[in-house]
Amino acid sequence: MASLNAWLRRTIGRTLGEGQGNCLADFGGLPIFDPPVLGIADGDDGIFAVFREVVAPGHLLPRELLERERPAARKGARVSVVSWALPFREEVRLSNRTSDWPSALYSVARNNGGAWNRGLAGRLVEGLQKEGFSAVAPMLVDTYDVFRLPGAVFGSTWSERHVAYAAGLGTFGLNGFLITPLGAMARLGSLVTDAPLDVGPDRPADHRAACLADGGRDCGLCLGRCPAGAVSAVGLDKEACYRRREEIRGRSLGPYAERYLMIPSEIIKGGRRVPGFSLGCALCASDVPCEDRDPFVAKAGLSRA
Repeated sequence: MASLNAWLRRTIGRTLGEGQGNCLADFGGLPIFDPPVLGIADGDDGIFAVFREVVAPGHLLPRELLERERPAARKGARVSVVSWALPFREEVRLSNRTSDWPSALYSVARNNGGAWNRGLAGRLVEGLQKEGFSAVAPMLVDTYDVFRLPGAVFGSTWSERHVAYAAGLGTFGLNGFLITPLGAMARLGSLVTDAPLDVGPDRPADHRAACLADGGRDCGLCLGRCPAGAVSAVGLDKEACYRRREEIRGRSLGPYAERYLMIPSEIIKGGRRVPGFSLGCALCASDVPCEDRDPFVAKAGLSRA
């Protein structure tokens, strides 16, 4: 129902506008996120089974997840997956156009924005339940996990990036980021519900349609942006990226935790769940054509068809 789709957008916008958690006291009250883009996928879409091949064998299926976590879910009802992308504010994005280490502003915004995003997911779930529907946020369930697979490849039981692709929110760049209509510098979230929602937008058949390098056009700027050389013409070396992020954590976490108001949230890895802080990098998504837009559709005369 269009009214429910609109309710979701209004609720996210209202939560952003309230400012609680979406602003940085140490940076003059700067908001972390701009208004999001929203996509909705059919929970029985066959692509979710494909994610058990490309993400991890244990990737959750939406209907199974909803019926397990919410036994009162209406049997046989249509299941929808709601995905959102929260773009970082311009000031946050521009601050990260550095050469060696992510900026303090981006690092704090990423950490606190991640905690706020988890709260947003919970708030949306509660709102849908008050309306009489069943809903669950996969990032918040006890069975959610991030782990290593054979060959030192990382996997998870629910990939927000892949789910966002399924919901038509964007396609992948060489750096592994999802390039949304508002760019790659965004935080993603999702929920599963039996609320009757309108599905859309359609997703491109080419999962890398937005990446200029893959389209045969001159770009590849994300390769040079990575100090660790983790991005190449064939994609992202997740192990090299992980080692670099561990360097960043070792270098910056202590000083940042002492200097800035950083909001802790649950860190999940290999079955362990502990409160902590999450630092990232995103240099490869900064100061590139896809930082704040989908460059494929932004260029006149190009089509994703």
